[in-house]
Formats: sequence, structure tokens, C-alpha cells
Amino acid sequence: MTETKEQTLIQSMEGDQESARILSEYLGYKIGKNPVDPEGDTRIFFTDTDNGQNIAVVAVLPLPELTTSSTTVDVRKLYEKVIEIKDNKLSVDFTVPVIGFIGKKRLVFFKTVGGNRDTRLDLNPATIDKDLYIRNLSYLKNESIVVETSPFGFGAEAKVNDGAFRRELSSGFLTMVSMYRKKLSEWITASDLKNQLYDLVDDKAKFYIKRRDINSLAQNESYKSVLSTVVDTISLRQLMRRFLEGYYGADSFNVNGIALGVGSGTLDEAIERAVTIARNMGEEKKIKKINREKAPIEQLDLFNLGFTDEELNVTSRVEVKKGQGDYIADLSKKANEQFRLAYGGDLFAGSIGKVATKIDYELAKHNKIDWVKPYIDTKAGNYSFRFEDMPPEAIEKQYEDSMSQNVQIAFNKEKNKPEVFFGDDEVEQKNKGAYYTDQRFVNYMVNQTVAPEFQKRFQAISKAVKGGKAEEIDRTIKHLLNLKIADFSCGGGSFLRGAFLKLADQFQLLNSLDYPEKIKNKYNFLDGSADSQYQWEDYVLKHMIYGVDIDYKAVIIASLTLTLSTLQHKPKNTKLPQLIGRTLIHQNSLINAVPYYRREEVFAKYKDDIARLRKLKFTDFNQFIKLRDKLTDKVIPEAGDVANYADFLKIGCIEFALPEIYFNEDGSLNIHGGMDIVIGNPPWDKWKSNSDEFFSQYDERYRGLPNKRAKVELEEKIIAKMPIVAEKWHDEQGRIKAGSKYYRLNDNFRYQSWKINGRTKSSDLNLYRLSLERFTQLARKDASFSVLVQDDFAMGDGSTGVRHLVFDNYQIDEFLSFENRKGIFTAVHRSYKFAVLSFKGRKSSTEKKGFNVFFYRHSIEDLNKNDIKLFYPFKVLLNMEPDTYAMFEATSKDLFELIKKIDSRYPAIRNSNIIQFKREFDKNLKSTHLINLDSKPNLIPVAEGRYYNQFKFMRSKLKYGLPIEYVKNKVKEDLNEYQVSVRRIASSTNQRTLIASLIPPLIT
Repeated sequence: MTETKEQTLIQSMEGDQESARILSEYLGYKIGKNPVDPEGDTRIFFTDTDNGQNIAVVAVLPLPELTTSSTTVDVRKLYEKVIEIKDNKLSVDFTVPVIGFIGKKRLVFFKTVGGNRDTRLDLNPATIDKDLYIRNLSYLKNESIVVETSPFGFGAEAKVNDGAFRRELSSGFLTMVSMYRKKLSEWITASDLKNQLYDLVDDKAKFYIKRRDINSLAQNESYKSVLSTVVDTISLRQLMRRFLEGYYGADSFNVNGIALGVGSGTLDEAIERAVTIARNMGEEKKIKKINREKAPIEQLDLFNLGFTDEELNVTSRVEVKKGQGDYIADLSKKANEQFRLAYGGDLFAGSIGKVATKIDYELAKHNKIDWVKPYIDTKAGNYSFRFEDMPPEAIEKQYEDSMSQNVQIAFNKEKNKPEVFFGDDEVEQKNKGAYYTDQRFVNYMVNQTVAPEFQKRFQAISKAVKGGKAEEIDRTIKHLLNLKIADFSCGGGSFLRGAFLKLADQFQLLNSLDYPEKIKNKYNFLDGSADSQYQWEDYVLKHMIYGVDIDYKAVIIASLTLTLSTLQHKPKNTKLPQLIGRTLIHQNSLINAVPYYRREEVFAKYKDDIARLRKLKFTDFNQFIKLRDKLTDKVIPEAGDVANYADFLKIGCIEFALPEIYFNEDGSLNIHGGMDIVIGNPPWDKWKSNSDEFFSQYDERYRGLPNKRAKVELEEKIIAKMPIVAEKWHDEQGRIKAGSKYYRLNDNFRYQSWKINGRTKSSDLNLYRLSLERFTQLARKDASFSVLVQDDFAMGDGSTGVRHLVFDNYQIDEFLSFENRKGIFTAVHRSYKFAVLSFKGRKSSTEKKGFNVFFYRHSIEDLNKNDIKLFYPFKVLLNMEPDTYAMFEATSKDLFELIKKIDSRYPAIRNSNIIQFKREFDKNLKSTHLINLDSKPNLIPVAEGRYYNQFKFMRSKLKYGLPIEYVKNKVKEDLNEYQVSVRRIASSTNQRTLIASLIPPLIT
């Protein structure tokens, strides 16, 4: 086979200056010395502009010690050299977007700005023939570079397409994984493997398991949740093992004499030794079609599982070699035991871990082919990536995908019976708010909060070191170590990982100070030892980063995401951390067992037990869990009616889960306790039952029916065929009602509505508003926040309360809003609007006079463009909306300045007698008085909002009226006048926030 240009390039790399010249020619650049350090070994690749100006694009450094034998750990450590080059070999006036290292038959490139140790392109003989890597390399060529000139006269700079560093699990791989997750869910549900889940599910599910009632079982929320978590645990173990084999080598699993029998080979190699394989990777579109198919699941014998003909046609054919049957079962046992002993971690913790191990072994023992095939067909060699090159967020992305995949049941109108299947579950994804957050949001929001707080605490340490007093140095270091960062709706852990990396990267800065020996000896991350950086990162991970989520799968993914982020400096022989239950909490963060405003009263009853709980967390974790659960059971009734749904809603006591944060050593409530920084992307949905979403799960026709009567008829048919649906709908309505009552109680939340002149400003409960208030409850009064919220925060009536919460109690820094028109969130409606809201506690008397804003932007890159941000003075906000604090959303500087000028020159309409706005009649409140216009004469037509649009009134469509005397008593002489009618609309998908029309006389 003819060698490609890319293969020739890699083979010619020798880690010297001649290699740099060859690389520059391949990429199409001029090569020159570094003007900042002309005598050094760094070389610069320049691109030409139209005016002949040379613009720097890539800085390269020959490194002959970088070879094909260099491990992933070695490659990640190169990022330290990136920081060194940025700090010492470049300057403010001369920088580059990419830094590369030239080794022997190896090239590694890093993104200079906005990147980290995982934002890299690693080219070597094993990757250079893969499409993903070749495509990424093409983005580094001169022909792909864009040169932008600053409009403010700061010169020109080169822009490199982010595609150069794109590394993700391919869609083909994820589609195949989805198929095997589907198969494993079917196998467990259809066979006696489901008996292994018995102790993990609720009483109803236990009953269905005993009766082998699959139809009822597959509709049981407890069973579906546990099944999904177990399936994903098994799947993620396969993925995580491959990551770790890539990072450390397969021999790192050979512990305590437990080997797989293939020397230092991988688990994939051990499996292939025992089977004969006829590889057959079907087309991705065919596999996707199979994944969407709805097929009944019937009770099967564990020995008779297997695949359909369609599935066999798109997967590899596998046969177990003669005499290797027992070897396969033994391999499952050894592989899991190896993983548990060598690395441990949260994938093997708790009852879920034990059940996953048992099911994996039983499947390997009784259905060897079914156990082997997922490994064969998801091997990285089949796809365009290597596991060791994948960033931790690749696992998080798989979590997002898995959240829209679940065991479901639907009503088949042709077959007149229910079907159980595994596939898209948008309701599940929406309910849990599981939407992947773009890394650029994460980076920006971390830089708004974590970076400045670290700098402030580091400056205090630096000042103390200069002062020379060991006691003061020790105090300031302890203040830094006490920094607590949380995401209370953490999902797959993207914000937690961003915060971790930001702090981990401060190790060099932290160690740049000249500490006394006494201090170095006290803190192992300052002692200069070989593992000092690992000690720093281990402390950050275990004591400074906290996450909470209602979904156990999310907590597992967050744990793996964080764990993978720590591998760079982690010694080979140390176990993975167990974070779940310690710093990652599986719980509902919005509904707490103990009402926030009754905490002192309730917790005082358990002071001695809480003191013991706080101590046990760091001395005996198993006993801590037992006491935590015991105390939680005691206080659950304090939540009120919603406590009846504690298991389903995952209600617990966040203070008991994190006693080191919220209690003093003597067990008393720490009234000043809480997080220092809160970041995240909480769910944005309304808290209300939705019949369209609920019943569409059972019959897709439901949502499209024309009226309520047709929907009720279909509901009755669905329930007649599946009586359990009525019970589920009743339970859902009960949960919503109980939750609403909890959220409306003054003991729990006080900013979800707001009274102005005796009139309450409120709307449907929205989870983002509840989250915003709850986050402030769980944080210190001087904490910093950066949260993704609905744009409705700016001016929605229902957000009046939370605006008062933020503006009256905190210093708001920025409100930067976006439209989703270009699919920033791919799983969210394109007309949705959302914003980054950043604010912090008021820590000094020198407060800012306003805050930065922009509205309805379409590109995430705008976050870092300070020149397009508008300064919104508090004075303007208070002048225009002194009661509601509603912002005006100007989309340009000119419009913004015009509105400010109008506001400064003319009084507000509300302060004049020119016009008065009032609500005359409400159809919902006065429906008993409404009369059909065709049924009686002399009625005054009632103009419903839906019958007028901007400047257009549709009089002919009015349907209802009221008796003239009844209207006169309420409206008086206004009935005979023209009226300006205002229809306020401000949902996240509306094009306008207000519609007005002129209403003629004798209409109300």
C-alpha cells in the first residue's frame, strides 16, 4: 500500500530542527526564530496577510525524548511545558494560538488559549491513518487559518479552527454502544437476571419481578431507574477500563497475582484469544434503525437470549473456541476483580456495583457470546479514535446521550397491546435537565468565579510569605484549602471538572513562593517531592469540589469525569477515589427534608448525633452512611406532604450529607457555613404536570389531537388496556401537587413570588428560579455565583421575586443572554433564550454602579468580547422599574443609549395620568359569567388575548360576552372609549415580549 503524505511526515520526524522545517513545509508556513527568545530552540510558524505582514500561528519545540513509547501520562505532562513557553518564551505582544512538540515519529499540539492538558492533537504511527486525526491536522494548515484585525488598532492575530482539537467518541461507536445497552436491558428484563435487581427496587417492582410481569415492571419507575443505572455501570466499566489501559498500560491491572492469561495484554486481547471472530461492522444508519425499533419483550430462559437476524447482520459473528467456555466465565470474574483491586472507585462501590458485577458474571457464564460481542464490536480499533486520546468530557457526552435512552412502554394500536422497547426518552432527559453544556460556557463561568477567588486567596498567602510570619502563612494557606466549590445540579460533572482543572493548574504558581521549611514539611503539596503535584490535585478533588444531582447515573459520570481529569500526576499504584457519598451526593438539591428557615430549630434536637456524624465522615465512612440515613429518616416528615414521595424524588438532608460544611464540630448549625462558589446549569422547566408529555409516552397520537375531548377519549383507551397508567398519572399529579405546596411554603422559599402594591407577581413554578434561590441558601453570604438561567430572569413577571433576591442582596456582575437559534443547546428548542448570570455577595462598601449585559446573542464566542457588552447602570434600572427590577433588553448599543436618553428626559407613564393599565375581566376567573355571543342579544364581547396580534384586532373571532349591566358596574365610562389593550408574553420561545392593539368601544 502506498504511504500517505501524513504517514511520510510522521516517519520523518526526528525531534530536531530539521523536523521543524519539514513540518512547516507540510503545513504551508514560513519558519523563523522566536523574536522573544531568538537564541532558544523554539521555532515559530508564520502566515502571510494580504499586506505582507507575518502573523505567528504555531510555536514548536523539538523534543527528542518524545517518542512512540511515551505514555499518555507523559503526553499530558507536556502541558506544563506549554505553560512554561507561554510564560517565558512568548509575551503579551507576541503570542500564538497553538504550541506543538516535535518528537521522534510523534507530534503533539496544544491549544494555547482556553485549552488544558486534554485539549491536544497527538499524531503518531498509530493515529496518523485515522480520519479524525487527519482531519484535525488539516485545520492546522496555513490554508485553514483566519487572520482577524482588531477594530481597536491592536494589530492582527491568527485564529485556528477548534476542529483541530476535536476529540470525541465517534457517533458510530456511540450508536453501537447504544445497541448493546438496549440488548443488555432486554436480556435482564426478559430473563431471570432481573432477580438480581430485587433488593434495589421498590415494593411494587418486587411484586412484578416475582410474578414475571414484564409489562407492569417496565412501567415501574423504580425498576427502570435501577435497570438503567446497572446497565450503564456495566457499560462504563468497559469504557473506563479501556481509558485506564490506554493511560497506564494493560499491566497496571495485573494485581495480587490475578492475571488474564495474556501476559501484559489488554482485556480485549484476552477475549479475542478465546473466540473466533468474523468482523462485520454494519452501517451506522442501519444500527440506529434497529435501536429505534419497538419489539415486544417476552420472558426468556437465561440460556436462550441472543440476537435477532437484523442485529446479527450489523454485528460481528463470534464463536467460542473449543474448550474455552469456562475461560470466558472466569475472564469476567477476573477482570472485575482486577479492576476492583487495582483501581476500585465508584463503579464498584455500593449495592449497584455488586449487582453489576453479579449480572456481568452470570451473563458470561450462561451466554458467553452475548457477553463477548459488546467487547468485540466496541473495540477502538474499529473506529477513528483511541481511548487514551479521549478527553474526560467524552464520557460526560455519553451520559447526555444515555439520558435520552431508556426502557419504555408504548401502546400499539394495530396490535391492540402494549410494547416494551428501549429508545428515545425526551421526557426523561427534560425532567432531569440532562443537557450537555458546551465547554466554552464552563471555561467562561469558571473564570468568572474560581479564578478570581483563587487569586485573592493566593495573594493573601504571598503577602504573608513576604511578612515572614509562619503563623500568618499557615492561616492563609488554610483559608485557601477551605475553598468550597459546588454545582448543585452537576449532571455529568462538566462544571466540576472545569473548576478542578482551574485549581489543579495553579500548582506551579502555588509553589513559586519561598515558604519556610516548617510550612513545607506541614503541607505535602509544597514539599517539592515527586508526588507533590498529585497531593495537591488529590486534595482539591476530595476537599474542594462538590456536586449534587437527583440522578444516580449523573453522579457516577461526574465521578468518572473528575477521576479521569486527575490521571496526569496520579501514581500508577494508587486506587481511584471514591467520591460518591463524600463530595458527590445523590440527592434532590431543591427539596430538602429540613425546611431552610427552620434549620436551627430542627437540628438542635440532634446536636450530639450531628457532632458524631461530622467526625465519622472522615474516620469511618460506613458508620457515617448508617448514621446519616438514620438521622435523615427522622427528619423526613419535616418536609410535609412531599415526604410521601421521598424515595421517588430522592429527598434527603443536604446538611447531613455534608456535615463538614454546614455544622460546627460540636454539632451546632454553622449559620455562616456554605459554599464559597456555586456554578452550574440547573433545569429550566416548569414544575407542573403535563398530560401531553405523559400520555404521548403510551400513544404518539396524543399530543397532536385537536381538543381536550379527543385527548380524554384516548386517555380512557390507554388506561383500559394498561390500568397501571391511571395509577402512574395519579402519582405524578400527586407529586406535583405536594411539591408545589412545598415550594410555596414560606419556611422553604421566599422569593418565588413578590407583592407590589398588594398585588402578587408570580407565575408557574420554574425549576431554574427555585434553583437560584436554593443555591443562595446553600452558599455563604459572600459567595460568588455563575449560573445558566432562562432569559425570563430579565423581565418576566414570575421572576420578580428572584430579581429582588439578586439585586437586593448581591452585587450582580453580568447578565449575558443568548438565543438558541444556532443550536448552542442541540436538544433544546431553537427559539429558546437563556443567559449567563454572574453575581456575588457584597463584601465591601465600594460597590459597582452597574453591571455588564448583552441580549439575544447567537455565538458562545461573544462571552469573551468585552467590546459588545453594554454597561447597565443600577440607576437606570431603578428609575425605569423601581418595583419589578425588570430590564429592557436592548440588542444594540444605539438602542440601549436611546432608551436611556428617553428615560432621563421623560417621566415614566406610570408616574403620569396619561394612561392607566388595569385588568378588567379574566376568562378563567369569571368563566361562570361568560355567555356564548350567539345565544343571547345585548352582550358586551370579551376580547381574549389570543384574538389580537401586533396592531391587529380580530373582532370576528370573539366567542363570548358578558351582560352589559354587569360590565358597566365594573368598567364604568371606559366602556364607551377606545382602549389600548396590552398582551404581555415573555416565555423563552416568544418572538416578542409584548403585543398591543387598539380595542374599539363596547368591547371589554
